[in-house]
Amino acid sequence: MHAKPWGVILPGRPAFNTRAPETMEINGGVCRVKPTGSAKWETFRAGDRFSVPGDSSFEIEVLELLDYVCHFG
Repeated sequence: MHAKPWGVILPGRPAFNTRAPETMEINGGVCRVKPTGSAKWETFRAGDRFSVPGDSSFEIEVLELLDYVCHFG
């Protein structure tokens, strides 16, 4: 699994497409995530992580400035 350097996402509600499987570690902030095709949002905070499969997409609602590290593969 390869890590991308950390990043931040400002409050908002962007959508992301994945090519490879991803695991996002939340270092700070709060967000809600909904995979495409799902009706359910799940909340994540500092210390949490979530994974999404490759060749998919997800919506993320950032409630507080989000500090994260994304691992690919």
